[in-house]
Amino acid sequence: MYLLHRIYNQTSAAMQIRLLEEENKLSIGYAAFVLAGEGDTLIGHARTMAKADFAVYFAALGHKMGLPWATRTRSHWLYYFLQLESNDTVVVPTHTGFAIYRVTGAPEVVPTVAREHDVGFTVPVKLLVNDPKGAVGAALTDAMRFRGTDLMLSGQATQDIDGLVAGQDTTVPEPAAAAVAAVQETLQGLHPAQFTEIVGRYLRAMGADEVRYPAADPNEDETPVDILGVFRNVGAVILVHAQQYSGTVPEAGIQELVGFQYTTFEGYDAMAVIKWFVTTGHFPEDEDEAVGYVQENRVQVFQDTDLAKRLVISGVDLNFAKA
Repeated sequence: MYLLHRIYNQTSAAMQIRLLEEENKLSIGYAAFVLAGEGDTLIGHARTMAKADFAVYFAALGHKMGLPWATRTRSHWLYYFLQLESNDTVVVPTHTGFAIYRVTGAPEVVPTVAREHDVGFTVPVKLLVNDPKGAVGAALTDAMRFRGTDLMLSGQATQDIDGLVAGQDTTVPEPAAAAVAAVQETLQGLHPAQFTEIVGRYLRAMGADEVRYPAADPNEDETPVDILGVFRNVGAVILVHAQQYSGTVPEAGIQELVGFQYTTFEGYDAMAVIKWFVTTGHFPEDEDEAVGYVQENRVQVFQDTDLAKRLVISGVDLNFAKA
């Protein structure tokens, strides 16, 4: 398995970093389950149950224990962590870049740590590569846009990781400025429905098995989610709110993003939810509250020419059949 593991826990991040640096152990929260004596049971179920079944069990156990945060979505991150085994590879983003580790053992409960910190499980690892700056391919870069705790990687992203471990340069040349400018102009001139379709095409190019357009579907309830992409091979679904602007994103657009934070769809309980806000405009530079809001809630923002650059790199077709 290739896993993206993000240390993101405001109450225990310092301990998680210490465990990694001093004891060569990756860790994850969920200490409440370990303190209740359920840790080993969760490890066993994660290794034998399908992800959807584990999600149901986890949520039911959390409800029984009075843990409102123990949702099915939260189970996904723990599920992948508890499935780690020797020789698996883990990518850990850091403040300066990222590091790559090889797993050297099996996950275990750490009740002594759990009594003092929100750290319930650890797994032993060995550092392979630390902060390989300037050598990251587009596939791995896109994967690291995921803001949740754990995401299973596949396809080109895993090849990029193997290349980095072998000391290879996996970078993709920066697209020509003229090409990006031309695509940006095209995007801003499209009909809104065509713009959302282009984003959908990009999700397809990334490997989405299914792409839907909920906001334009009369059978869906009103929603700010314009595009939904399903990636079954990694167990994730990307929800996208897309807006066309040629300047500063207005307050109304930011308010739509607020609603986007809490949008969910039935049928994807067994998948990790990734949220994107895509605009050809940009956030106001002095709007610290808006920028801080999306960062705090783990929404990945594509603004200005971000989308145009990725369309150039991926070679997505921008043409539409004439009526």
